[in-house]
Amino acid sequence: MKSFILLFVTNACTIDAWTPQPKTSLIRSTVRQELLPFDPLELDKIDQQVLATETVNDDGTLFRPTMAILAAAIPIVSPDIASAATSFTPNAVPAAFVAYGHFLALAGLVATLVAERLTIKPNMTPEEEDFLAAADIGYGVFGAIITYTGYLRAVQYEKGFDFYSHEPLFWLKIAFVGVWGASSFFNTITIIRRAVDKKNGKFVPMGEALAKRMIQICNAELVAVAIIPLTASLMARGVGYSEDIPWQAEAGLAALIFAGASFKYVKEAFSFEDSIASVDSK
Repeated sequence: MKSFILLFVTNACTIDAWTPQPKTSLIRSTVRQELLPFDPLELDKIDQQVLATETVNDDGTLFRPTMAILAAAIPIVSPDIASAATSFTPNAVPAAFVAYGHFLALAGLVATLVAERLTIKPNMTPEEEDFLAAADIGYGVFGAIITYTGYLRAVQYEKGFDFYSHEPLFWLKIAFVGVWGASSFFNTITIIRRAVDKKNGKFVPMGEALAKRMIQICNAELVAVAIIPLTASLMARGVGYSEDIPWQAEAGLAALIFAGASFKYVKEAFSFEDSIASVDSK
């Protein structure tokens, strides 16, 4: 009898062990996960007795007077949270257009500069001289747009002049821009003088020395285009920010560099003597 009972229990356990069991993963998959609402202030954790005053509006929405009062108090209790979503809204659209104009003008400036670089050569034809003059006009227009939009971004949009004025890299960038703009005076003055001579019937093909000098300046300007955006990226991130250095001194130094470079290149443009002999040898 005992053997029979023992055999029965053993068979029952064996059958139960081989009976298909529900998989844990399937059980978990059938559990509905409740999505918690976004509630950084944890307003839903208010005592249930307080929430008993909730009512249902005519449209079926739930109205909780206590939560309404707390939400209205957010600007007073935590103004940072209340203004987080609208802190840059008023100037967002004009700032975006100014930035777009700044970058678009930079692209146009590079395109006209490359066009000048590829056009300048000794013994250019009158048509090539006209194209060079048109490219230089475009270069000047885009340069003016960059200057204006850059001014707006520095004093009215972005981080504001209070930030940039204490950023040494900002003034280094201004100094680079000053040298860049001053160096372009040589090519611009030369192109204008040659256009006037051409109009007055005094056109002389460009010599080897003048073409070489103008190409050197174009190459230097292209290098400047590659360096200046790097200083802009660093200054925008506050690299080297310091309030210990008076910004007036930095601004004065940048202005002095621009004035000195302008004088140098303007003087060189009016005093440069082309090698006519190289023209005659062609």
